[in-house]
Amino acid sequence: MLPQPPPVHSPAKRPTIAVRGMTGFGQVLFWAFTAVIVAIAVLVYIIPQAKAGSGLTVLTGSMRPAYNPGDVVAVRGIKAHEVCETVKPGQVITFMPNTDDENTLVTHRVVAVSERTDYEDCMVTTRGDANNVDDAPVPARAVKGVVMYRVPFVGTAITKMQEGTGERNVAVAGAAMFGAAALWFISPYKRKARDPEWNI
Repeated sequence: MLPQPPPVHSPAKRPTIAVRGMTGFGQVLFWAFTAVIVAIAVLVYIIPQAKAGSGLTVLTGSMRPAYNPGDVVAVRGIKAHEVCETVKPGQVITFMPNTDDENTLVTHRVVAVSERTDYEDCMVTTRGDANNVDDAPVPARAVKGVVMYRVPFVGTAITKMQEGTGERNVAVAGAAMFGAAALWFISPYKRKARDPEWNI
């Protein structure tokens, strides 16, 4: 009895150029999106908190054109006794306009600092860049921090999430993107191993 010939297999079907292109584009998009999210988190949360401060959303146009509504300003914390020693006119600070209301904060530029050695007597005067008059002077203990830099636009999204108006949409969009990316990487197209040389 003659031996049976080996089975004949067709080569594995290779993905089309379009599929390979979409795969590469999806990976680039996923990692670019991830990099942007990480960068925003570092700039808005991690760095300010490492400086005993916070990232604050600009809500009004009083500091235009330096800071616009929707921007986030990264603020480093400052102690009361350091204010009159280190804060100079031209710097932008965040302060409580009413020392009895810790929930209301204003971010304006310093125009004058009183020359007092005792911080309890030291007063700071500010003004918004877009305003025509100075703010009422505030004591050094009302100053909460000094602005380091701004992150444009992201404050709008953060505010909507905090208010709950956009939380669902942002969560759904983020979950959908990461879910699709996860499925893409978990089940990538794998080309089958080539069959022996008798393939046709």
